Amino acid sequence: YKTRLEFFKSGFIFLLKHMFRILILLGTLFLLPISSVSSSNFNYGSGFAAQSALAEKSLINAMEKVDDRIYAAGEHGIIIYSDDLGDSWTQAESVPYTSTITDLSCPTKKSCWVVGHDAVILHSNDYGKTWVKQYEDIDWDAPLLSIHMFDEREGIALGAFALSLRTSDGGKSWGYLFVDDDEFQPHLNFAYADSQVWRKSAMNEAYAVGELGKYYLSDDRGMSWMAVETGYEGSYWAGIKVDAGQSLLLGMSGNLTLINDYGTEDIIPSDKITTLACYESGIYAGECKTLAFERLFIGSKNSLTNAIILDDGRIAISGNGGSVSVVDLFRKNNIETCVRSDRLSNTSIVYLGSDEFLLAGENGFRKHSMTECYENFTSEDSTSQDSYFTIDLG
Repeated sequence: YKTRLEFFKSGFIFLLKHMFRILILLGTLFLLPISSVSSSNFNYGSGFAAQSALAEKSLINAMEKVDDRIYAAGEHGIIIYSDDLGDSWTQAESVPYTSTITDLSCPTKKSCWVVGHDAVILHSNDYGKTWVKQYEDIDWDAPLLSIHMFDEREGIALGAFALSLRTSDGGKSWGYLFVDDDEFQPHLNFAYADSQVWRKSAMNEAYAVGELGKYYLSDDRGMSWMAVETGYEGSYWAGIKVDAGQSLLLGMSGNLTLINDYGTEDIIPSDKITTLACYESGIYAGECKTLAFERLFIGSKNSLTNAIILDDGRIAISGNGGSVSVVDLFRKNNIETCVRSDRLSNTSIVYLGSDEFLLAGENGFRKHSMTECYENFTSEDSTSQDSYFTIDLG
């Protein structure tokens, strides 16, 4: 008993002697900058985006490939770029924004724009290293959801509650734009143009999709808009022009809508759902178009988020819940869909060549192969939980 008492007594005395040093050490640790005790610098109170060695692991909302550069952006104002097909990433040095970035558009490798919450628009003219704020409306209390820059001077930015902006001077000024007079003020989710720049029409066409199954088109870079009721009751999250007079719209629960613009002399197949839509204002007032709709389904009820055109004319589509689809409208006339075993939601997709894609979304980035997915699904030796569906459009 005496030995134990002496032991505890000596321990207590030691603790008292060194208590001051321990408190100093703990206090120092708590007062150190975040960067010295973790891999991040959150720039608290500065208004600038967090700096983190793990930025590429964050939620990524948008991605775009320009020449050999891939730009990506997401939560906390994080903007990163890669010059080696997504194997390594560099974070922008200075971004005066800390909220969620929703979309980006880069007409050149040097010049890029992003949009986000509080109706913010940021611009970089030094290959993504530093960014400046061109527009913000914190009183609007709603995000801009998409941006498309036709070139380094003209562009459109669209968002929640039909918020629509346009610039003709490289973003030095952004003015309000009329797209839809619907009193419901539907969200405008995505803006795009013709990615096949060799087409004669590519220079001036603009398109948009949004809530209530609405589709919008412009023939003068967004000055005048035609609002089209497609008959689809859900939201379209994105769209892509796949051929002259033809767009593919990406919807909810695996639903796609193929839209064809028929001329006055064209014969419209009897099995097509059609509508007549007209411009209501602008220089195209009174002009109308006959549009036909075809409903497609990827084979899995995963909402679709982004699409790109491949070198051979096929369309690759990213989606929620790990889905990746490839649509072939010209040769196989089918849709092949992989639902990846990771089940992570994909917000965007980039083609890397051959059979390889880069996906972005939850937890950052991942490489993907449709061939590998198919082999995982069909092999008796595979332990993967990948799933694979093929839909014959014929």
